[in-house]
Amino acid sequence: PVQTTVAAQQDLARVESVLVARRSRSEAFITSAAAEWDARVASLFGSRADLGAALALLDHTLIVGDLGCGTGSLSLSLARHVAHVHAIDGSPAMLEAARQRLQGQSNVSVAEGSLEALPLDDASLDVAVLMLVLHHVAEPSRVLKEARRVLRAGGRLLIADMGAHEREEYRTQMGHVWLGFDERSLRGWLSKAGFRTTRYVALPVDPAAVGPALFTLVAS
Repeated sequence: PVQTTVAAQQDLARVESVLVARRSRSEAFITSAAAEWDARVASLFGSRADLGAALALLDHTLIVGDLGCGTGSLSLSLARHVAHVHAIDGSPAMLEAARQRLQGQSNVSVAEGSLEALPLDDASLDVAVLMLVLHHVAEPSRVLKEARRVLRAGGRLLIADMGAHEREEYRTQMGHVWLGFDERSLRGWLSKAGFRTTRYVALPVDPAAVGPALFTLVAS
């Protein structure tokens, strides 16, 4: 039994070491890529000109959290249609780009913070958005639990990310911790985080995109 316990502890230590290494690579990539982030995202996944029209359907009274806001592109689009946007990111380099982009937007608050410990009060958001960020996170389940904490009763979580893929080079070249996600794993994490209703949609691939296929998932 003692040997079994020691072996289990060693296994846990190895897993933690791998997660720490992946997290460090992800953080390093995000810092170095801030200046070209928008162009890189557009190259991988394409750009959708119809996004602005779709955003007009949003309720103008909503309080939205753009969690892992990056350079603030989505925050800017959201701010034109909702009451307030909390733009939060853990990368100072990304936040500097976001602050420049969001200058003059009086209904946007930009703040540095961890997705596992958001600088937001309980039940303070109507909508939380994780846009192409979850694959950079070592423990997605922790982030989802934190998103549940800051959402009001009846609030919604929107996740947009890559479906499961096998492009191992994304780990070394872009610091990805996860090679996308399968629907079953996401639903399991969301259920444990306290979400009860989920709607998963695999998105059509943009002909100009070179990256993996994306999905959206809405949970409440």
